Amino acid sequence: GFTCAAANDVETERFQELAKVMRKKNVKLGEDQLSCLLKMVTLHGIPKDLDSYPKDLLLFLSPSDYAATGSCSQYFSNIGKANLDVLPRESPQRKQLLLEALACLKIPGTQINEENAEILGHLVCDLGGEYIRSSGGRLLKQLSQCESFLPDQEEAIRSVISSGNTTFGPPATWSGFTLSELSGLIPVFDHSILQEIPKNALTLWLKNFASDSRLSREELATIVGELLPTRHKRAAGCPRDKEITESVLKDDTMPLDYTPEELRACLKNVSLDNYLSQMLTYPFTVEQLAVLKEYMDERYADGYPENLLSSLHPLLPLITPEEISKWKITSADMLASFLKSQPPDNLASAAIKRYVDLGKALNATALNAIGTRYVCLLNETELEAIDPSSLKLASLNASACSQTTKNILYAKAKHAFSNQHYFPAYYELILPYLGGAPGADLKALSKDNVNMNISTFVNLRRDSLMSLTPSEVQGLLGVNLPSLAKWQYKSPVRQWIQVQKQTELDELHIGLTGGTQEGYINLVTPRFTAPSSAPLGAMATVLHLLPALLLSFLMMSIFS
Repeated sequence: GFTCAAANDVETERFQELAKVMRKKNVKLGEDQLSCLLKMVTLHGIPKDLDSYPKDLLLFLSPSDYAATGSCSQYFSNIGKANLDVLPRESPQRKQLLLEALACLKIPGTQINEENAEILGHLVCDLGGEYIRSSGGRLLKQLSQCESFLPDQEEAIRSVISSGNTTFGPPATWSGFTLSELSGLIPVFDHSILQEIPKNALTLWLKNFASDSRLSREELATIVGELLPTRHKRAAGCPRDKEITESVLKDDTMPLDYTPEELRACLKNVSLDNYLSQMLTYPFTVEQLAVLKEYMDERYADGYPENLLSSLHPLLPLITPEEISKWKITSADMLASFLKSQPPDNLASAAIKRYVDLGKALNATALNAIGTRYVCLLNETELEAIDPSSLKLASLNASACSQTTKNILYAKAKHAFSNQHYFPAYYELILPYLGGAPGADLKALSKDNVNMNISTFVNLRRDSLMSLTPSEVQGLLGVNLPSLAKWQYKSPVRQWIQVQKQTELDELHIGLTGGTQEGYINLVTPRFTAPSSAPLGAMATVLHLLPALLLSFLMMSIFS
């Protein structure tokens, strides 16, 4: 993938060509990659053909930057088609984009018309609840494309839909096709809205359109729950018309046809060995899943087979750490299969512990399965037992872990990649572990032209960061040095600035202030009572004047 570490080795024109190719190939880039790409593309000014570059690049520019290419409405039309999720939802940058878009489109109040909604595109997803309410149903189609909503947005969507004053009409008149158009909003619907929608419309949608929707298995299961009878009669036996056949097992709408009691009765004497993995993707309700788990516990009393472990996600709320402690997780592949189901931390920790307790090594397969998501669960003993060579084939990032974990993993990663220390790829290999790097290693790295991202820099080990000089920081950050100015009033950059000489900070030419002035001694107020009875202010004054007093004394000595 594209990395900023190689930025200085490529000319601006080549970078611009590269960026244009990325647009044609629809290459997906992360925030740091886009930020770096923008710096290189605009090194000699803003290009006048910004429409030739990836749309996501525009997220880091402003309408004024785009002026040479087109109008502000054209700019925001492109922004509306970009991947807004590159920027965190609550980031100031993303909020500013929405404010500028509303100003550009001259929207003074909270009503958005269809034309402006079309221009805003994905930016509609950031509109507050008041805009959704005021705009009636005009935003529903765009909102249906949003990945997620804030609580006030959800409440506003429900309010608009419940009113029935939309082009879609009241929910009681909806068809399967209506649900298809609004499928992205279905997870927002509450019980009262779902109850209004005709059951045949919901059933039709589930059978014909649900597979094309973005709804998760759990979200679809909510709809199934609405369609099943609320009172479940105890089944004396499996009804003749509900016998489970091969065709039934292959039908992903199977949950619609069985109450939990019927499912329990009809599963008796039926072999699901070849179908369980597939069935666990069906939108069964929690009650139906409990019945399936009963079947599985009885069928696999000694632990679930490996081929099922990666399919257990729907059952995770029903599984306990105590159960896992009895499983026979005898291979890294089995551990990987279970962790692939993305269990919560307590279950993942239980699985890792069980695996290690059975005497199995945390090799590359196991470490890749543990990954960034679960690496922080490893205790010190487990971390120390990792063979450094395993990290060559593993992909971990310990940035969210304890400092102890970071330190241990960094030392092992440094050992693992020691033979590549003098190659450009070394930085990318060691990057995920830099949070545990000692100051000496960072000082050495500052000579390698690595263009470290500011997000990496501010998460370095605190004592290591504080030991760096301004010139070493410049060496580390490279093209990203200007980003340091945005952090100068935040920790840990603020604390670092305060112990640097202002003259050295000035040499960075990025406007950092707050360093130590020549002839001054920075005083840190002690946490304990000063032994001297002299007021602290008086002491500070004396220390501040010390250089001048010494000079006066020296002059008197010379001329006396």
